[in-house]
Amino acid sequence: MYLLLDIGNSRTKAVIYENGKFTLLSDLNLQSIAPYRFIAVYVACVGFDEHVEQLQYTLGLTHLPWYRLVSQTAAFGVVNRYATPERLGVDRWLAILGADSLLQAKNLMIVDAGTALTIDWLDMSQQHQGGWIIPGLRLQQEAVIKNTARVGSTPDDSQELILGVNTQDCVKNGALAALCGAIRAGWQLKPTDVIFLTGGDAPKLAQYLSDLPVQLDPLLIFRGIARYIAT
Repeated sequence: MYLLLDIGNSRTKAVIYENGKFTLLSDLNLQSIAPYRFIAVYVACVGFDEHVEQLQYTLGLTHLPWYRLVSQTAAFGVVNRYATPERLGVDRWLAILGADSLLQAKNLMIVDAGTALTIDWLDMSQQHQGGWIIPGLRLQQEAVIKNTARVGSTPDDSQELILGVNTQDCVKNGALAALCGAIRAGWQLKPTDVIFLTGGDAPKLAQYLSDLPVQLDPLLIFRGIARYIAT
């Protein structure tokens, strides 16, 4: 039994992994992990190293091996397009590997809708084609609010793809429109067989992309991590 951690910029997600089965933990603390006996901890971290060290102590798991994953030139047949492979965010790399584990010999578009919205393309020969990084829903709103005079708004998670009739609605709905538009533009630029959508804002975006070949998968990064355990 393994503990898998995805430490992002704004939150940490945790999964219990055993015999090919993923169990998502709603909370990560001493009480939530107490019933389990882990062999090791596998970590994907795009935040500060101190976050990993802190979790080792707060979870009482300093006695276990902790494996910190990094992006590679190639793994499991998947080839990284970056000239400096380790500069590709490990969350993006693992999401690509996760998507590849579900569908091979297909052209894939992998969208991770978190603090930032990342889009990556993987072709049917497992070659990473490149990607985009775009501010996520909350970051887009904060950018407008902080850098525009007299907006008088606050970031909000209640976006709808409708026209706003006040400034706050215009800002939050505009952010949603921008991300949906970016995904559509990406698919028009380089169409794929499937668009994998993961991350905290994925369900919200998916409801406005129903005409595209979208497949929601909240475990995509963890599927990528699990491939390293199998080796």
